[in-house]
Amino acid sequence: MPRSTGGSPQSKRSNMQQANNERIAQWIKVEHYRLHCVEEWPDSPYKQAVLAGTRSILERLKASLAPIAPEQCIVCASRRTDVAVLPFSVIQKAPAITRLAA
Repeated sequence: MPRSTGGSPQSKRSNMQQANNERIAQWIKVEHYRLHCVEEWPDSPYKQAVLAGTRSILERLKASLAPIAPEQCIVCASRRTDVAVLPFSVIQKAPAITRLAA
């Protein structure tokens, strides 16, 4: 008599889908980290090609992942804040140095 593996075929598929989503989510995190690393490289055609490839991979991975609330990395969160540029109302001149230190 065959042993029961426990659970219906539908629950097995659900568990497999969840495991697959976890793998894809981890892959997205790795590619996202890679994207931030490559952004630090000096500008070059190779850098642009790697960035384009990484962004393409991220798009495809996100499209294959079941909809979940996206996690936001600290680097991306800091980039999305509004930059406050304060105008200088008065240009201050540095004080004139009249003596040199001994």
